[in-house]
Amino acid sequence: MTRLVSFSFVALLAVATTVRGQEGAPTVPSGLDLTLYELILEDQPDGQIWARYRFVAPDLKQEDFDRVAGDFPEICAGYALPELDSQGAHPAMIVLSYADRPIPFGEAAPDAVQFVESFRIDQGACIWEVY
Repeated sequence: MTRLVSFSFVALLAVATTVRGQEGAPTVPSGLDLTLYELILEDQPDGQIWARYRFVAPDLKQEDFDRVAGDFPEICAGYALPELDSQGAHPAMIVLSYADRPIPFGEAAPDAVQFVESFRIDQGACIWEVY
């Protein structure tokens, strides 16, 4: 089961939530201009909850991974965890993704540039996992 989280800047729809604009988008070490596309809280079969933060970065290029790799731990620890904590959500995993365009969750987009990284949450800290 997938649940969508509604922060004050998110319009909650029946099936999917799309966030427009820069509300709440973090500043990242790479300097990349990000827009939060959606946040999904997803129930896993084992009862855990995963939080998926999906960002759009229109200027993202395939060769940018080394440039943006340092963004992911910063977003997890400095943005996602505090936001989730303030909402009373305590996921076991935070999955962060960048894409060069909005892509509906679960749809294939072979021409899109996408980077996805995941973090296990252990005692309030983000532990980078191989996704």
